[in-house]
Amino acid sequence: MSSRLAVLGGMFDPVHNGHIEAAHYALRKLGINRLKMIPCHIPNPKHKPSANTGANHRLAMLNLAVADEEQIEVDPIEINRAGVSYTIDTLIALKPLADSVVFVLGVDSFNSLPQWHRWAELLDLCHFLVLARPGSAISQSTGELLAIEQRLVQTAQQMFSGESGKIIYAEDFKLDISSTSLRAKLAASADVAGQLNAQVFSYIKQNHLYGLR
Repeated sequence: MSSRLAVLGGMFDPVHNGHIEAAHYALRKLGINRLKMIPCHIPNPKHKPSANTGANHRLAMLNLAVADEEQIEVDPIEINRAGVSYTIDTLIALKPLADSVVFVLGVDSFNSLPQWHRWAELLDLCHFLVLARPGSAISQSTGELLAIEQRLVQTAQQMFSGESGKIIYAEDFKLDISSTSLRAKLAASADVAGQLNAQVFSYIKQNHLYGLR
């Protein structure tokens, strides 16, 4: 059987239950049993602001969040690499580990793809699983640049019929937890039950992150 790997990148600032559900969804949707969560170290300033919390804290919270997950692992590849965390570099490094790599991301991030460093080359390195978000859709401009009608497929079987360049738009993914709103709630000491792993919440409190005291 061929090896297949899903990759879920992001700032994870902080990692929340929506991220973990996205990982579970990707594993189910793709019918695979291996997913890497990769925290970004230094984002491309063209389309992403810097993290609110240091990379070491974000990495520690991720490790706590997936401690009991057999199919999900945290990979610090971008944190261990100097300079801006370009996805192209990460995928080139991961490509030898699997016959097929699927990059998992939300539709808003997908719409910014044409701003990414060497973005067109990504289509030769991976497939994309795009997670829907209420009120958002794949933009016409991004769709046209990617010739998306030629790349869209409905099933994992159709996706894995090729080595790279296929796209699944997961309109049935409904969960929407914003890291921005979550940070605001933490700063205001508001209730975040159901949005954060208990161990992650304890870590945030112990380290006085996001204005929580």
